[in-house]
Amino acid sequence: MGGFYRLFAAIDFLPEDKEKLYRYGMTVKENSIKGNFTHQENFHLTLAFIGETRKRSEAEEALKKGVVNSRVSPFVIETEKLGRFQKKGGDIFSVGIKESTELIKMKEEITESLRIQGFSIEEQKLKAHLTIGRGVVLEKAASLEELSALVPKLHLLVNKIHLMNSERIDGKLRYSSLWEAALY
Repeated sequence: MGGFYRLFAAIDFLPEDKEKLYRYGMTVKENSIKGNFTHQENFHLTLAFIGETRKRSEAEEALKKGVVNSRVSPFVIETEKLGRFQKKGGDIFSVGIKESTELIKMKEEITESLRIQGFSIEEQKLKAHLTIGRGVVLEKAASLEELSALVPKLHLLVNKIHLMNSERIDGKLRYSSLWEAALY
């Protein structure tokens, strides 16, 4: 039967794009007093959080149906401004993604397919973003506007949807792709 997985449906990015996002995160870090910043290999865009389950094959089947039903061909998403979610003890910083009809359609079809397969997926509007850091406290001299102006303007190719697993290995959070479906 296998062990538990902590699954989510996501878009993964090319290593060179992850490197650019990581370098930007390090710019934010250099202007911060504290924070926990995203490791380069962990940059992704979550479409649906599935949660803890043993039903890996059912999740794969749902993603396959969602990709087919979406009828979305490979597309490009674009980064935009720096986002900040204020939290007590430190904020969450992220790079926003411009709204995309293909991205919204993909999320809707995947979410629906997962629900049909029996997964309980939270109902929420897509606020596409890439988390840069959590628990971030900026230095007093750091300007949110100046940091936002430094956001890399990336055009990120979306040609696959991944079933990802989240786990801690040697105390470090790791996201790994367990399965992927190509857009066509």
